[in-house]
Amino acid sequence: MNFVPLTDSDKQQMLLRIGAPSAEQLLSDMQPKLERPLALPPALSEMEVSNLVRSISEKNRVLKCFRGAGSYAHYVPSTVGQLLLRGEFFTAYTPYQPEVSQGTLQAIYEFQTLICQLTCMEAANASMYDCATAIADAVIIARAANGRKEIFVAGKLNPQYRATLDTYAAAGNFEFSQTVGQNTTCVVVQNPDYHGNILDLAPLEKQAHEAGALLIVAVPDPTCLAVMRPPGEFGADIVVGELQALGNGMNFGGPTGGFMAIKNEFVKKMPGRLCGMSVDTRGQRAFILTLQAREQHIKREKATSNICTNQGLNSLATVIYLSLLGARGLRDVALLSIDASHTLQAKLVALGFVPENKSAFYNEFVVKSPVPVENLNSALLEKGMLGGIDLGDNLWLLCCTELTSSEDIEKFIDTVKSRL
Repeated sequence: MNFVPLTDSDKQQMLLRIGAPSAEQLLSDMQPKLERPLALPPALSEMEVSNLVRSISEKNRVLKCFRGAGSYAHYVPSTVGQLLLRGEFFTAYTPYQPEVSQGTLQAIYEFQTLICQLTCMEAANASMYDCATAIADAVIIARAANGRKEIFVAGKLNPQYRATLDTYAAAGNFEFSQTVGQNTTCVVVQNPDYHGNILDLAPLEKQAHEAGALLIVAVPDPTCLAVMRPPGEFGADIVVGELQALGNGMNFGGPTGGFMAIKNEFVKKMPGRLCGMSVDTRGQRAFILTLQAREQHIKREKATSNICTNQGLNSLATVIYLSLLGARGLRDVALLSIDASHTLQAKLVALGFVPENKSAFYNEFVVKSPVPVENLNSALLEKGMLGGIDLGDNLWLLCCTELTSSEDIEKFIDTVKSRL
């Protein structure tokens, strides 16, 4: 990479242009000016600060969660957090120097491999920020592949994902269409969808590919892939998703991480890191970043990838989580989640709630409540439970995972009965 430092002449021209006599004077003028002194208490010792923070933290309430919609209360084994404490993995920056980054590079390689196995796709990357931005990046890949600009969104997409996609579309001169046609660059579908419905992707795959469009499938909770047919088997061109459910915890909404898996024919258009396995000068196994000509440190403004932060700890958490559970353990998580959510739905239907899901569902489901959802959520909160999302018109989006016990469900039902 060519590096052109500023000369003294360059610096003087810049200062002259902005009207500053020196860099020191420029920075001194940027110091914040307070209208009044900050109302801070007297200084405390370390022990006093520790006691104060502990007293504040004791006010927190740990709620049993019955809410999903993109963030899911799955169990995170203690081993995940312990291994993440290793200092070698503390930087989120990209490991450009393979000779000093073999551990990080291997972790990325293993992450990519596991994502390919989960999705049944040919290649995967690292460094996606979350599912929402991964969807937007996938749409950009689609336009680079076929030159079209119309997006068709099929079914119920998470509103937060749609808002992010709208932002990218406005900046990138994309348009949304109501049908799939010759100007459609891609078909975007979430599976399971925002209401938890498990969709048959075969008709969408046929519709998209007959029109020359790409099929992009978003997976908000990848634990479902332990029991569902993976998108790659449906002919998906790009699969994106969220890492939060795979060992990252809810973290008060973040940080998490995203993933992208893709067909090999589109791999050079994919953003983020791509780690490959090779051999070094001694013939020993070695890991390197590959296809770096796509990236911003080489192509700059012409790069396919302008992602710098590596989301390394988040993807490493996923590697540890999946390695600990294995295929059987992940399947157990999925089956327990299915059993809990279907049990809760059945008990609510018995109380007069109307099921809204028209197909099989995973983790999440929607029921129509005979009373205002706001009243039910308030009652649940009083009992230490976080109720579902109020979708309006008395529609209630609820979620269960392997952490939802039969006792939790009974407490939930008893609380709901008290408000009917």
